[in-house]
Amino acid sequence: MIFCDICESRMKLSKKGYVCSRCGNTLQARLNLIEVEKRKLPESEPVITIDTSKKPFPKINRMCPNCRNQKAFHWFSTINGEHAGVKQERTVEHFLCTECQHTWTITK
Repeated sequence: MIFCDICESRMKLSKKGYVCSRCGNTLQARLNLIEVEKRKLPESEPVITIDTSKKPFPKINRMCPNCRNQKAFHWFSTINGEHAGVKQERTVEHFLCTECQHTWTITK
C-alpha cells in the first residue's frame, strides 16, 4: 500500500501512477515492481475483484464540505458505550460524496 506524502490518504494505482483521491497528488509507479507482484500469484487460483462503483446506500441532497457537490451517499450506524455506570447509545449519520469520495459524519 502506498500513502500520500501530503494528506496521508491511501493512494490508488492508475495509468498515471499512484493517485491520491483526496488531494490529487500523483507518484510515478515503478512498472517492474508491479510486474513482480503479478508474477507472485499462482495461476491456478482465481483472482476475485469487487466492483465498488455501485454503493448500496441511497443518494441524498447534501453538500460536500470538501468539493461543494450536492449529492452524497447516506447511511446510519450506532455507537454503544457506558460512562459512569450509565449506558449510552448514539446514532451517527455517515455521508460519502459521489464526486470526490470525501466522507464525513454527524453524531446525534
